[in-house]
Amino acid sequence: MFAQSVGFFSIFYILSIIMTVSCSDWFLVWVGLEINMMSFIALIYDRSSISVETCMKYFFIQSMGSGILMMMFYSEFNWFEYVCLSVLSYKMGGGPFYFWFPSVCDSLSWGSCLLLMTVQKVLPLLMISFLVSMFLWLIIMSSLIMGALGSMNQKSVKRLMAYSSVHHIGWILMGNFMAESMWMIYLMMYSALIAGVIWTLMKDKILEVGMLEKMSSKWSFVLGMLSMGGMPPMLGFYLKWWLLYNLMMVDFSLLVLMILMSVLMFYVYLRISYSVIMGSMSMKCWSSVIMNKKIMSLDLMYMMGLNIGVSLWLML
Repeated sequence: MFAQSVGFFSIFYILSIIMTVSCSDWFLVWVGLEINMMSFIALIYDRSSISVETCMKYFFIQSMGSGILMMMFYSEFNWFEYVCLSVLSYKMGGGPFYFWFPSVCDSLSWGSCLLLMTVQKVLPLLMISFLVSMFLWLIIMSSLIMGALGSMNQKSVKRLMAYSSVHHIGWILMGNFMAESMWMIYLMMYSALIAGVIWTLMKDKILEVGMLEKMSSKWSFVLGMLSMGGMPPMLGFYLKWWLLYNLMMVDFSLLVLMILMSVLMFYVYLRISYSVIMGSMSMKCWSSVIMNKKIMSLDLMYMMGLNIGVSLWLML
């Protein structure tokens, strides 16, 4: 029965995305967003008091955003683009309206967190691509800064990954600002990277930073964190390098800010990776990871930057 309900709402979830993307009327777009929200709430609900609180919190947050968005669609407000961009940033947990995102992620399961950090951002990002303006730079800068600063000294791994997602929203929106295809490529690659990291955390039921030493897949987790931080020659480095290369032709001051915030975020990733590596130097634990074929395939995905980087260089 549970599997049937999950499958039913999963179909509705996918159909809501298709409906919102394919509609040209604002009212139908709003209907698609509401169906998407209700389907997502049904998927993350698990009959616990914490889950009920999280679902209600997410419902009120998204309903308020959708209400303001619907009001703006049928009004003649002079600052239409600015308000719509702010509301869409609020709905996907980007800066400067990120405050609800870490709290909701901290109360969800790892699978629901992955869905919220990746797929749930697609519809707001698609709508933002039609409203690109200079005001988007403010959202980009606030996402980069708030994500990097919020990640500092976090004890909860879910909150750490949530602030990391807020930081990467800035990079995705920068790709949205420069070209429509860039943010799609970045989001797909980022989804693949964070899916591997969350899979290792979910497998060992890691919730706190202090529990990372007990992981059975240390090597994959370290590679995933370093790749998300942008360490060469991994996949995450070439994604950021690709955006920075194109940003050099647009604005140099924002380029410096993105590099500084990226270095700060890399420090957070590196500190976590260092604690995992130095916390346990047991050769038995590391060798068991190397013999696992599934873990090896995950490591190869992180190291795809060696091939992706050459391909991007040839395209540029």
